[in-house]
Amino acid sequence: MLKKSLTIGMTKAIQKASKLAGKGGSTTPGVFARKLNPAILKQLRNNVGHVIFITGTNGKTTTSNLLATILQANGKRVINNKEGANLITGITTAFVAPQNLRGTKKFDYAVIEIDEGSIARVLKEIRPDYFVFTNLFKDQVDRFGTEHDLANTLKEVLAQHDLRLVLNGNDPYVSHIASEQQAIYYGFAKDAFNFDAIKNEEHVTCPRCSGELRYDFQLYANLGNFYCASCDYATTPPKYTVTDVGSSQVTINNMDYHCALEGGYNAFNIAAAVAAARELGFSEEQVKKGLRAVALENGRMERFTLNNTEILLNLAKNTAGLDMSLSAIDTLSGTKNVYIGVNNTEYDGTDSSWVNDANYDLIKRADVNDIYCGGSCATDVKQALLAQGFEEHRLHIVTDSPLAEQIVRGADSVLVIPNYTMLEPVRKQLVK
Repeated sequence: MLKKSLTIGMTKAIQKASKLAGKGGSTTPGVFARKLNPAILKQLRNNVGHVIFITGTNGKTTTSNLLATILQANGKRVINNKEGANLITGITTAFVAPQNLRGTKKFDYAVIEIDEGSIARVLKEIRPDYFVFTNLFKDQVDRFGTEHDLANTLKEVLAQHDLRLVLNGNDPYVSHIASEQQAIYYGFAKDAFNFDAIKNEEHVTCPRCSGELRYDFQLYANLGNFYCASCDYATTPPKYTVTDVGSSQVTINNMDYHCALEGGYNAFNIAAAVAAARELGFSEEQVKKGLRAVALENGRMERFTLNNTEILLNLAKNTAGLDMSLSAIDTLSGTKNVYIGVNNTEYDGTDSSWVNDANYDLIKRADVNDIYCGGSCATDVKQALLAQGFEEHRLHIVTDSPLAEQIVRGADSVLVIPNYTMLEPVRKQLVK
């Protein structure tokens, strides 16, 4: 008890100091906590009624925050790593930070976003009651390999644990993860939303036999109603089906859910959160109440005004995310500029070749004036744009501050797309 209390007290002090130093305070405290008491995460798990893990290439932060908000809006005490610190150190911070000094405070739920590469390690210390998977796209190939590789790795890891899974039934790689575990699926009906602006992945291979998958309908990337011509692998009919996506409204199983998040890819996140909440025993009305309380997150389709110019800021970490962000150009008015900021740190993935595969035709239009490229991969982004036929005089590499003054020139609105480590520094320059 003394060691646990000492760990909590010192971790809280470190977190406070870290925040005062402007370093966020979501990862470093967990590093110290684990050094002081390697068992602290296991110990604090005992104070939580139910644990839900959420992972996937795209949408895990949004889905995690959606589910946490639903639970909190219905009076539940919830632990949530809402800042997105999803390695074991950030997860440890999330459990320690809201605790009292004795380590006896009880919580109803912990809704935890987890990095795909950290699952095996975290499962050694915490077993969740439910595990939600959003999607598996090509991302950080230097860490994860292909989607095929990652799906097989996760399948092997999860096969060792008795878990209840909530899976995106439109994703052939996510669906493959289930072995003998209890699994329920969510997904889209054919005409629920028009994803035509976003590229479909060609030559998707079956994760079971490596044959080529075919689709009754393909939504975007590798998502759709799939079947393998070489084996019996196919889409599992979903328990929770999205049949319509409107303005701030998603229809799931004939029930309309209203939420501030818009767009087809956010509808997938909403469907995942709704499925998880319903499986946890919350009624449709309770879920609707929670979704109405959702606020927009920083850097996730975030809109604000800067010097009378409309800014739309959206995080993109891979080709699928970049395509979805580029398609948001349709929601902006007047003449437009675009900023794409990409780093290739170890946290982003050192392989930046994914920028070459994006559908830049989405911004090849008369009302887009200039395109600005930033980050350590600015030249790579510029070359990708040149390869897709953009005129060089419209492309600008931005390395100096102030960023805002440069990217708003001559535009009524600006689409700003940073990747993971670019998000906060870019946002700090734009949001005053």
